[in-house]
Amino acid sequence: MKSYSILVNTCDSFEDCWEPFFRLWSLYWPDCPARVYLNTEYKTYSGPEKNVVSLRSCAGRIIPGRRRATWSECLKWALEAMETDTVLYMQEDYFLTAPVDGGAVERYAAQMRAHPEIPCIQLTPEGIPAREPSRYEGLFTSDPDYPWYACCQGSLWRREALLSLLRKEESAWKFECFGSRRAKYSRMEFLTVDPSLFSREGYQIIPYIFTGIIHGKWYGPVAELFERHGISMDFSRRGFFDPEEKPPFSARIRNAARNWKTWRSRLELRSMKRRFLREENACGGN
Repeated sequence: MKSYSILVNTCDSFEDCWEPFFRLWSLYWPDCPARVYLNTEYKTYSGPEKNVVSLRSCAGRIIPGRRRATWSECLKWALEAMETDTVLYMQEDYFLTAPVDGGAVERYAAQMRAHPEIPCIQLTPEGIPAREPSRYEGLFTSDPDYPWYACCQGSLWRREALLSLLRKEESAWKFECFGSRRAKYSRMEFLTVDPSLFSREGYQIIPYIFTGIIHGKWYGPVAELFERHGISMDFSRRGFFDPEEKPPFSARIRNAARNWKTWRSRLELRSMKRRFLREENACGGN
């Protein structure tokens, strides 16, 4: 049995990312030993990279009317289909920019196998900030009060730990917000690699553009990366992200509707917080 699997989380509307993602993947991690799962909704990846399994997580499921499955539903179904307890989480717009240190990924995956109590190891400097050395070699603790404690950047996850944090109605952004608090109140200890590793100029374990698409539009540096590697893309279809541009009114209405749908998460968090504080007070009184 392989030590870890790789999940590239996506949706069918981001199909234009798949070919450039795997082209760069093949270039910068050609000897990747793990099976790669692409978490599509209904579509199948048909590019040249052969070691990719399209999960088609929504196919064959009963989804009422015109409703699309949520981000959390699709991720849950994907994780349930994985073959390993340890999963390297990536997304389709995390375009590699330099060779991956596959040996380092394997070493951290081995640590998770040796220590099944570890729920997550963040592998990038863009994930959660390190706090202090942990009891595990080469790993640091992080601050559970950090707003994005449950971060969706490149990381190794204990599959059951990630599943336990998912809630059906949540988008990726709501998962990072609410899932971070659930992790804190559940006393999950998320770890990150020793930050001194990244003081070596240019070194990253998995070098990639940390978000290639923002609010459905291309992040500017992607164009230069694609041009440098001879990757053709019609950037006019999505356009480029402008931080000064306000989202249209219709998008703001959709976001407000999504906020309303998370009322169950908010109620659950209130209950979890009360229980967490009771336990803290009880420990303080002993």
